Amino acid sequence: MNRRVIILIVKEHEIPAKLLKLAAAHKRLFEHHPDYRQVESELYRERSGYAGELRVDYPLSKIDFPHFILHDLRLRLFQNYFQMDTLLLTERFALILEVKNFTGIISINPTFNQLIQTVDGETHTYNDPVIQVEEQKQQQLQWLGFSSIHKLPIETLVVMANPKATLDITSEKHREHIIPISQLTQKIRDISQKYHEPVMPVDATSRLAHKMKDHHNFKNYNIEKNFRIHFDDYKRGIFCPNCKTSIMIRLRRRWHCRRCKFRSHDAHVDSFKDFYLLKGEEITNRDVRDFLRVDSDNLAKYFLQQQNFETKGNTIGRKYLMKYDMQKDFDYLLK
Repeated sequence: MNRRVIILIVKEHEIPAKLLKLAAAHKRLFEHHPDYRQVESELYRERSGYAGELRVDYPLSKIDFPHFILHDLRLRLFQNYFQMDTLLLTERFALILEVKNFTGIISINPTFNQLIQTVDGETHTYNDPVIQVEEQKQQQLQWLGFSSIHKLPIETLVVMANPKATLDITSEKHREHIIPISQLTQKIRDISQKYHEPVMPVDATSRLAHKMKDHHNFKNYNIEKNFRIHFDDYKRGIFCPNCKTSIMIRLRRRWHCRRCKFRSHDAHVDSFKDFYLLKGEEITNRDVRDFLRVDSDNLAKYFLQQQNFETKGNTIGRKYLMKYDMQKDFDYLLK
């Protein structure tokens, strides 16, 4: 089999629902809202974590033996789920990568199972990521057992993806499992050399990788369950896609920004998407008039028909069903 065929990214990186919903909430919350700063802080962490996960792509692209890659894989085990940032699967072994994007000085307190981050004189503590990824390994072993795969060795690594991080780790166990991203390619090659005999054929490995992808469960996120935020707390109106902050007005069938003078025919489309993230997939004519600050019933109806949404119900109580792809339709929130 051609090697270019058997080096495959079976599952691409996944933009987290939490990241998109926090971005929409941060955009529309008033700065005086009691949870505004907390949302801002959580959004920063989500953006940073996602950016760190993307950084592993380059060192992984240099691996020259047959393998399959699955990013952001979330599998069900009994009544719970476990998620792996990246899983590298071969016919000889599997490797789970837990990716951290911390800056500053990183140390480990093995007595209390803590990672300690020191940035600008401030100290932050987190759970030991080695314990975290080892737990993922145990859950993956159980999951594989239900697929009658019992002999596949699983290795684990914690990758510090931010080049500005300085590792100050004295524990030998942790030095073995926590590495800077600059060492990732060579570390994978070293691991590969430990395993010489295939556990399964390459075609069976491919089937297993695709089975995992088929069993992946996307993790949704509910803003109102995690913050003291009600839908009525959000700003209404059409945000300018150019300056990002000003609410636009409608003049001569176009949206106008009074701050930067930008004009648009379709600036309202992003507001439908904001509503989808913050409220849900069902929207009514009244919702459009309220959330987009549209005075005319006919204009709201026109905007809804323009989007070609599916409908349910009669004319008076008609609801429109919005369908968006979390991975493709929300770039405007990530710029």
